[in-house]
Amino acid sequence: MSLLNEGLRERIASGRFNRIVFYGMGCSSVVSDIVKGFFLKEGIPIHVDVVNDYDFEWFVNPRNLADERTLTIIVCYSGWSVEPCLFYEKMRRLTGNKNLVVLSGGGKIASLCQEQGTSLILYKLRYADREYPLYHVQQFFAIFLDLFHVLGITESSYRDELEECVRHLKHTFDGATLKRAEDIAERLQGSRIALLATADWYVALLKQTTMFFNEIAMVPTHRNLLHEFSHTEVAAYSDPAQKQAIVTIRDSSCDEYTKSKIDIMEKLFTEQVPQNQNIEFVIVDLDQDTFLKKFFFGHFFTVYIAYYLGRLADVTGRDLISIAAQNPWWSQQSIELFPSCVDIPSDLSPQDAVATGSR
Repeated sequence: MSLLNEGLRERIASGRFNRIVFYGMGCSSVVSDIVKGFFLKEGIPIHVDVVNDYDFEWFVNPRNLADERTLTIIVCYSGWSVEPCLFYEKMRRLTGNKNLVVLSGGGKIASLCQEQGTSLILYKLRYADREYPLYHVQQFFAIFLDLFHVLGITESSYRDELEECVRHLKHTFDGATLKRAEDIAERLQGSRIALLATADWYVALLKQTTMFFNEIAMVPTHRNLLHEFSHTEVAAYSDPAQKQAIVTIRDSSCDEYTKSKIDIMEKLFTEQVPQNQNIEFVIVDLDQDTFLKKFFFGHFFTVYIAYYLGRLADVTGRDLISIAAQNPWWSQQSIELFPSCVDIPSDLSPQDAVATGSR
């Protein structure tokens, strides 16, 4: 459903904007990062910034945010994250409620937009996973590509390219590929994991991969820029007392220096010396011929690694994300009260659950 201001729609279609600033947290920020990477790889002539904190001055100059040529898009699928609501209020004041769009599944932020006349686009999934929307990031990305085309931001919806990716994935993910993912998971079992990639995949792939490893497999995982890691954190792998793992994304189109660096690190940490007894070094190759194929393969392959790691784990989860992020939508209580993730309510009281037919 679109509640987009008609004047804003016309300004978008006329090519008025040369910068898009996305704001998101968690799953919503992952989608924004993918969009940024895609725009860069495809050479789409719009500068994209991604902001992950309502103290936006550390990410984007406020003058750029207030510029008439900047379109600000707040992505908040649950509609209940505190930080997007705080950023929304700041942006509403900074822009005079102009050139501001909220993309959401409902919740508190959608209610605020409707009350205050802010442009709102509600997007829904027909079969949404209530407990873990990160499974749907790729669907969100496809929805956004279609939306950008409808609004006139991009010349194509990339439907043909996405359908080709589906065919490629069906062909690629055979028994041998799944066995490779399972073997990697067994090697990683019991490790603390560092994910490494160059800047392009650090932005587009590693954030969601880190979330999958942390949240599905319950394995402490962090992400690093490959070259920065080699100047800093790599020192901690001299002779670790506890098992450590390095998982490196290697793009077939990366430059020779990067390829050489990965070769050096692989030799360094797979050498049969006592200091390496608690180190696993794994390379995930992206050798497909397009950005979208590399992205979708990398996404699903790392999801399978996380899945197999999760099967090997014996961990009882807690409501840590809901409590720490102060987002009540992801609490176990809300999940039980509102098992549907399609029409997200602006009131999470039990009375509202009864009124909407939830249990």
